[in-house]
Amino acid sequence: MTTHPSSTPLLKVDNLAVDFSTDKGVARAINGISFEVMPGETLAIVGESGCGKSVSSLAVMGLIPSPPGRIAEGSIKFQGKELVGLSHKAYRQIRGNEISMIFQEPMTALNPVLKVSTQMIDVIRNHTQCSKREALNKAIEMLEIVGIPSPEKRVHVYPHELSGGMRQRVMIAMALSCGPKLLLADEPTTALDVTIQAQVMRELVRLKKELEMAVVLVTHDLGVVAESCQRVVVMYCGEIIEQGRVDEIFSNPQHPYTQGLLASIPVVRDKKIARLPTIEGVVPDLFSLPKGCRFSTRCPKATSKCHESAPRLKEVSDDGVPSTAPLGHQAACFYAEEVNA
Repeated sequence: MTTHPSSTPLLKVDNLAVDFSTDKGVARAINGISFEVMPGETLAIVGESGCGKSVSSLAVMGLIPSPPGRIAEGSIKFQGKELVGLSHKAYRQIRGNEISMIFQEPMTALNPVLKVSTQMIDVIRNHTQCSKREALNKAIEMLEIVGIPSPEKRVHVYPHELSGGMRQRVMIAMALSCGPKLLLADEPTTALDVTIQAQVMRELVRLKKELEMAVVLVTHDLGVVAESCQRVVVMYCGEIIEQGRVDEIFSNPQHPYTQGLLASIPVVRDKKIARLPTIEGVVPDLFSLPKGCRFSTRCPKATSKCHESAPRLKEVSDDGVPSTAPLGHQAACFYAEEVNA
């Protein structure tokens, strides 16, 4: 792994592997992934459901449920400090304070039997030396920042009294209440209607700039990635199959899977949405993975070599121009290697 020449990574994940014990045996949900997040940047992690995006975020947060899950190998460093193996008490000092997370589903992430004020005050007082009144004032201030009307009233309601969009904003307010340096946003607009999705994403982009924090955005929405992210990590079946700057990935995708994802973005032609191409097949079961490249059974460009051995992430060319991304433009694909040879 190489680092950016002008800056030190805020977060550095190196060769991370996560296993889950099941009735069938041990399933490796994350298989040796490596990526970096630079200070102040937004990194997107994209891929189909079940590819390991959320597990990667939970691993960084130290929230892999054990049992059945465990970090089998690898390193997670935040500001140069190793997080793997950190005690529960030490992790709690970092989690919610320096690293925060917006969870995927606000309907279940918030405690239904506690008022918003109770949940927010607990977070704030766990990480700051302040009175209950000061914490309440901070909670009201954060609700106002994320655009909740009448925050001094809404802070005293239960989650079920709020709409889905309002609950998502409460989650964002809680995550940002202690001024984290890194925010993990796990599909923050899931289950919200289109207008609310746009509002929530605008709030995140604005708050990122105001608070000068880095963001890891887990999403299916490639439109959001193009608008608000600097770099992209594409995951498939627990592995990173391509990564690079947004402009590199969108203008010159090297892996057939990435090409398939980008081709599936709706395009309007003559006032009609053109028929969407699809990626044939389904993500393989972790207990019956293909022998070579994990995408080989669905790939239109697969050769016998792809079915026999697994490619590794390698630097790929973008019209002969060296990438300025921390890890460059990389793809794990024999086809991409041949094209760039």
